[in-house]
Amino acid sequence: MDKQEEDKREKYKKKTKARIPTAEIWNTFFFAQVLRSFVLLTQSILRKYIILPSLIIAKNIARMLLFQIPEWSEDLKDWNREMHIKCTYNGIQLSEREFPKNWLTEGIQIRILFPFCLKPWHKSLNSYY
Repeated sequence: MDKQEEDKREKYKKKTKARIPTAEIWNTFFFAQVLRSFVLLTQSILRKYIILPSLIIAKNIARMLLFQIPEWSEDLKDWNREMHIKCTYNGIQLSEREFPKNWLTEGIQIRILFPFCLKPWHKSLNSYY
């Protein structure tokens, strides 16, 4: 077991060392943090309000065409659980509606809690009998 733990530690150290040059590259460009911040916000908004609802609609229409019962309520309940939390570049959670004064220059991260995963079908209560 000691050998396995050492291997895990070595892999973690290698991954950490690989991330450092990537972070340094972002810091070398003048507008890199600004660009990265806008891309993250755009991706978050597209995912939450355009892509996922479109997939839910397409899935349930396909279920209706296949003469299956649509699962609107289950999918919408799972989708509403997904939360996008804005954090500083260091991982400190920010207010949901407000941005700090220097968020463009320092950068932000977006943490997704309870990420939505589209399921082809949900478990039925009748399947337990």
